[in-house]
Amino acid sequence: MRYDLAIIGGGPGGYSAAFEAVKSGLKVILFEKDLLGGTCLNRGCVPTKYLSHVAEKISEFKELQKYGIEIDNVSFNPVLMQTKNYEIVGKLRDGLHQRLQQEKVIIIHAQAQIISPNCVMADGISYSVQNIIIATGASSKPPFIEGAVTTDILLKLEYIPERLRIIGGGVIAVEFANIYRRLGADVTMCLRGERLLRKFDKEISRSITQNLKKQGIKIIPNCTQEQMQGTNGEVILSAIGRRPNIKGIIADELNLCIQNGIVTDAVGRTNIPGIYAIGDVVSENAQLAHVAMEQGRRAVHAICGNADMEPYSIVNCIYITPEVAVAGLNEEKAREKGIAVISGKQVMSANARTLISTDERGFIKILAESKTGIIVGAQLMCERASDIVAELALAIDQHLTVDELLHSVRPHPSYCEAVTDALLNLKEKLVCVSNI
Repeated sequence: MRYDLAIIGGGPGGYSAAFEAVKSGLKVILFEKDLLGGTCLNRGCVPTKYLSHVAEKISEFKELQKYGIEIDNVSFNPVLMQTKNYEIVGKLRDGLHQRLQQEKVIIIHAQAQIISPNCVMADGISYSVQNIIIATGASSKPPFIEGAVTTDILLKLEYIPERLRIIGGGVIAVEFANIYRRLGADVTMCLRGERLLRKFDKEISRSITQNLKKQGIKIIPNCTQEQMQGTNGEVILSAIGRRPNIKGIIADELNLCIQNGIVTDAVGRTNIPGIYAIGDVVSENAQLAHVAMEQGRRAVHAICGNADMEPYSIVNCIYITPEVAVAGLNEEKAREKGIAVISGKQVMSANARTLISTDERGFIKILAESKTGIIVGAQLMCERASDIVAELALAIDQHLTVDELLHSVRPHPSYCEAVTDALLNLKEKLVCVSNI
């Protein structure tokens, strides 16, 4: 049997591509050597967000007294917590499997290798295909500190380490520090550079650093390897990044262009006609599940002759308390691109809903081109940031102006009301600039 599309990898990018391909009338076969759902569902986004949710609930219990609520005999069972985590992941994975079957996607649980642009081999069986999408994702870089574990191992523990030393200062490191500190661990972060989250807005980085220190997390910049070693009894988490899963995927003689990942164009086309790549396996790609999903859909559209080359805003979220979400440009990146911008800001300490629910610091900052008022970026640190940012990402993608976005009436009291306040602050500054 000949298939219109073979997809190697059953993570978010792979299964999104499969569903989009079926809608387009393509006959699809999907190869997955491990568990459907990929890293995101089984070892990443979903289980970590569950742990984050539990950690937040524990913190809420500890703070109930300030609201006049007294609760005695509160206990925490890590084993039960993990059992519930496994149940959620298993339910979602089973649901994904059922939906793929309902959509008549053929699933092969085996390691696949691309022999030619029209042939995939798995378990000694060759499959004839018209097009191929590589969606094999990425894996944690091996620890360079003896005895250190990756996030995959840490997530399997059915106890909370008394002391946790984290090597790294990126999103994963920050999220795990926040989770395990709130679960009761004594957490130390060892940075290889000067500050946390080097690729983020400096104000975001400073605010997160202050919040983590407020929780009692120790942060050590410019760590030596000796400082990273830790002490006896300390669990060491290596969170130093991820690398694309490329080995063994494609025959060497095909000469696929690889530069720290597979090189593609805006819709996933590689240097080999008929072969596409999406998600974390792609060179210099944002390693985010929602980006992989969008790339999967775009690759299918390109296969069907409807290539969409239009750029889109990549939203990056950090699931800590309060949440962080960014879209588009920050001030530093705007300067690098030669774009003159003005920012408007609203601190969440002046937001009624924030004062009702939490005393955490935060803000919403929106950037616009100084000449046109077109919105080009947003940085949020507040409750529900991962939800609120969608509105601002749409505004960036649609090249909306400050005035156009102010047409929306946001409810009061609400967290998103701060978007209006930030926009009004930004409009005042734009008016002042135009009058100069």
